[in-house]
Amino acid sequence: MKKLHVNNIRLFVCFILIILTSCTSEFVPDPIDPRLPKYTEKGNNAAGAYIGDEIWKSEVYISFPSYGNSNRPYIKAWQEQDSLMIVFSGSTKGTQAFVEFHLKGLNISKFDDLIDLNGQKISLDENQNAGYYIENYAPIIYDNKGIGQIYFRNVRFNNDKSAIIISGTFGFSLSEYDQWPLKVSSGRFDYKIFKTDFYQDV
Repeated sequence: MKKLHVNNIRLFVCFILIILTSCTSEFVPDPIDPRLPKYTEKGNNAAGAYIGDEIWKSEVYISFPSYGNSNRPYIKAWQEQDSLMIVFSGSTKGTQAFVEFHLKGLNISKFDDLIDLNGQKISLDENQNAGYYIENYAPIIYDNKGIGQIYFRNVRFNNDKSAIIISGTFGFSLSEYDQWPLKVSSGRFDYKIFKTDFYQDV
């Protein structure tokens, strides 16, 4: 009986380690600029971009002692308004910073609908769609919308269909950020999105 109990504990620990590993990032350096993650389509839970001359980087990790995931992506859909908000959390120069997208007209209202993003190039045009860059949880200036593009190059279920792997590239320009124009360029992202990362609001 004691041996069975020990085996159960070992199995439980192995299970927890597998779960934690699947939720953390694998940072593969870009061969041109190793400060950025290489563009991948494996669900590496990493993202990066140039913010002007600086580097913004996102790596998902486990936060102890709370055991919660940090830098998890956040996606929220408003069915009635047919709008979608996607937030990537990371840091620039050690400061918490977010890259955020507000998109409309995609007809996404539930988790499985994210698959429909596969292959879509979405213009960030100041009208329906926009990109934002936010540091230190500062309030978003919604009239300063980023113009550019987000390209969902590969969106698919993982092998056991417990998550959707969402990979792509982005770039946009803000006409005025802290009184100066700001360019967000060479953006790339590769995340495992779980149902707990997706929120619905009718």
